[in-house]
Amino acid sequence: MKRMAFEPPTDHYDEQIESIDEEICHLIKQRKDLSNNNPGFPTKHLIASWSKKYNFYEDFLDSIFSDFLHEEIYINQL
Repeated sequence: MKRMAFEPPTDHYDEQIESIDEEICHLIKQRKDLSNNNPGFPTKHLIASWSKKYNFYEDFLDSIFSDFLHEEIYINQL
């Protein structure tokens, strides 16, 4: 089954955050390289700690780290 193409939800992009978004991409690449593309998943304790420290919902962080485990579903799907 092919994935549907992603359409950005808005035409707005705040260019002030461009360098932060690029740094996020850099950190994801660094994470992938350091783990030899086998990152595992942070413990519930780490997720809970980071959610409090950075003011995120735990489910949100779970979804982000889940995507790291499933990058292959995005490859050759469009």
